Amino acid sequence: MIILLRNYTVAFFLTLISVLINHLLGFNTERHDIGEYARNGVTAIFWCSIFLTVVQVRAVTGQAHSFMHAFRNGSLYSVLYSASFSVFMVFYQHVVNPRFYPTYREFFEARLKAAQIAPDLVAIKMRQFDMNFNGDFPTYVLLFLYMAMGGVIMSAIAGALFRNPAKSKAANA
Repeated sequence: MIILLRNYTVAFFLTLISVLINHLLGFNTERHDIGEYARNGVTAIFWCSIFLTVVQVRAVTGQAHSFMHAFRNGSLYSVLYSASFSVFMVFYQHVVNPRFYPTYREFFEARLKAAQIAPDLVAIKMRQFDMNFNGDFPTYVLLFLYMAMGGVIMSAIAGALFRNPAKSKAANA
């Protein structure tokens, strides 16, 4: 549990730094063309920290490490991180950068119009965009669910990759 909390603290701190650097460089207000790629750093930090946590817990637990043990720890980590990140994004979008949604919406709509997509398809894409970024409560619930589900999937992959092979072979014998 100490490893989980330590890794969560480090990963969340790196996430905060990543978001603030993106903000200071204007990637969340003026340069959305770069920002839509730069914001993926948060996901990379999150997924790498899941794998790192599973590997470090495996090193400590040794023979007791199984797929379910890794999956449980990774899932708990994912839910904790996702909840914290969602709460931080509420603060960021409403207090630090209230211009994020309107400027990103303009950028996204201009990009759709430049692609010369049919108007009904543009309307559908804009409804999806609004659902994901408008800053209402359901937006943050979706953010939490998407991140937590992605983290649980990564936990399953990490659990399968880093289970204790000695225990698995002993169980098959």
